[in-house]
Amino acid sequence: MIIKRKKRYSHIYIGLQILINDSWEQIKALDWHEEGLNFYLDHNIDTNDLLFKKGLDRFPGKIVWRRVIKDEHVLLEMILNRFLVDALDKMDTNDANYPRIIKLIRTHGKQEEKEKLLILMKGMSIVKDALSILEKYKIEKSLYRFGIKIISEKWTKIVDYALKTASVVQVLDNIEKEISKISNEIS
Repeated sequence: MIIKRKKRYSHIYIGLQILINDSWEQIKALDWHEEGLNFYLDHNIDTNDLLFKKGLDRFPGKIVWRRVIKDEHVLLEMILNRFLVDALDKMDTNDANYPRIIKLIRTHGKQEEKEKLLILMKGMSIVKDALSILEKYKIEKSLYRFGIKIISEKWTKIVDYALKTASVVQVLDNIEKEISKISNEIS
């Protein structure tokens, strides 16, 4: 089974504005790459053709999919799916479990199986992390998630800059963790 997946980044979000009904709204681009992004809003959007901006740069995007999330269980399953996708990114595509995990991600209503698999792969703390994220993003009304396709040189430059900036921050974070580890060992 050959599955083409473009690597998505979610270690940082990209703050953008989106033009909706003649008004600019702030969003956080999640799961992004050079050709698109995902984001959440607390309301639906009536059009598929959108205009985004970052600073002075404006660029078009098109909604290619949307999902309404009303249920806490669905939101938790989405979080678990995100953890499984992260695990897939670290796996060899020839691994016998690779297609099985993809099928599991694409199947709704398998929350318990996803939790069990993640516990086997990453330990019990991963489920606690998922529940913590769920609490952080608990909602009282519907939440909409949109998948956006973007073909724009301006967007590509924004992605390149975010990746370069994030890599520096990641290196500094790793250094801080190592210093903290050494400090704890000395104490």
